[in-house]
Amino acid sequence: MSNGDFVGPDAYRSGGAQNPPVRCVKCKGITVITTHAKNPRTEQFEWRLTCLECRVAWPMDQHGGEPDEYM
Repeated sequence: MSNGDFVGPDAYRSGGAQNPPVRCVKCKGITVITTHAKNPRTEQFEWRLTCLECRVAWPMDQHGGEPDEYM
């Protein structure tokens, strides 16, 4: 690569089909992060998705898919 080459965000991904972005269950935005938090009802840690646009959070297992699809 020369100094003028642009390297996009997908340049370092391995091959294969790319999954569509996770969408918020409320606002349908794609600025969603994954966190590991304690559930106050069960006292167990669980993976949660949090939307940075509307601040709603929901358990990852309610969204579907496998955890490695969100990382």
